[in-house]
Amino acid sequence: MFNDIPVLQVVGFKNSGKTSLVCKMIEWATRSGISVSSCKHHGHGGTPDGVKNTDSYFHQKAGAKISGVEGDGMLQLSISKPEWQLDDILSIYSHMKTELIIVEGYKRERYPKIVLLRNQSDHRLLQEIENVMAVIAPFPIEEQKEKVAYFSRDEMKEFKEWYLSWVQASLKRKRKGVLEDA
Repeated sequence: MFNDIPVLQVVGFKNSGKTSLVCKMIEWATRSGISVSSCKHHGHGGTPDGVKNTDSYFHQKAGAKISGVEGDGMLQLSISKPEWQLDDILSIYSHMKTELIIVEGYKRERYPKIVLLRNQSDHRLLQEIENVMAVIAPFPIEEQKEKVAYFSRDEMKEFKEWYLSWVQASLKRKRKGVLEDA
């Protein structure tokens, strides 16, 4: 949790299906009435592609640390800083009215993780990261079965049920904590 907002990471190597899964997870939670925010780590090197040749782009190029544009209720921000830590980004998100944050990437961070494996050679990732809650893989995995939920790529219905149950339990703990503090 980050400032009482549940955070869930989706990690895996390139082309493992992270973005597709995150989109499904956002859609499932939203359909359940849960307000979701997301953050993606641009792990390909260099800065992410921005919207070139716009006024906010020119503001940023001129030296603005934060440049933004709003229209029809959509606010897009660009914020320049020498280095961003995930907690810095999450602190910005914590000021929004969101109930869940899904993070794509940032393998080394400490938040609960769903790990996507493409093949047997990706299996090493499970030894390299911490706080694994679930694994989706095209092959069976036996270790830590009592602590980690495992799903095949054909078990997305079961994964969806597990995920929504985890979200509901996290929100219930959050609400209970708020009620206890009152």
